[in-house]
This record gives sequence, C-alpha cells and structure tokens, in this order.
Amino acid sequence: TIENVNASEGLLMLQIMAGQKEFNGEVSAMTSIAQQAIAGEVSFTISHLPAGDYGIRIMHDINGNSKLDSNLVGMPTEPWGFSNNAAGNFGPPKWDDVKFTLSGSITQNIRLND
Repeated sequence: TIENVNASEGLLMLQIMAGQKEFNGEVSAMTSIAQQAIAGEVSFTISHLPAGDYGIRIMHDINGNSKLDSNLVGMPTEPWGFSNNAAGNFGPPKWDDVKFTLSGSITQNIRLND
C-alpha cells in the first residue's frame, strides 16, 4: 500500500528487487509496474513470489519523464519511497534497511516522501 500520494498526475512506478545487485541497478529489477497515480492511497498486489528476501522501490513520476528528478545537489524533487519506509542519510538507504523476508502473505505500507 502506497500512502501519501499527493497528486493524480503522472505515474507511480514500482520495482520489486530480489537482491543487492537489483537494488544497486547492476541488473534489472525482477518486477516493474507503472500505474496511473491516484491521489490518496494506492495498493498494488504482487502474487506468486517465492519465499525469500525482497525490497520495494517506488517513485511518483509526476512529469512523466520516467526518472526520479532531483535538484542541483541531488536531492529528489519527486516523491519516492522504499519498503520498510527506509530512508538514507545523504543518499538512498542501504539494501539491509530496504529488504524484508517474504514467507507467505504480507503487506508493506510505504509512505511517499515529498
């Protein structure tokens, strides 16, 4: 569930990552989903994932350019979030803060940062 979606413009772009290499961008994420943004709260359901460690990365691409825009010092100017509501210090969070263990049905509630 994605919370704090402030606008209905653009796309919510979600990635499911199954390891450090996907998180670092060395290989493609195992699943990527783009959906029209809806202000408020939006839910995604992902089925048939085997048990294991995963991470979720989401951004609200308000202007539709397929990237997370940032200012001159590299701070994001579009809303973003990670599983476990992980946040980094002067950069993205670490994989260990983002990953969670899936062993059955679970819900991740992610609040977008803006």
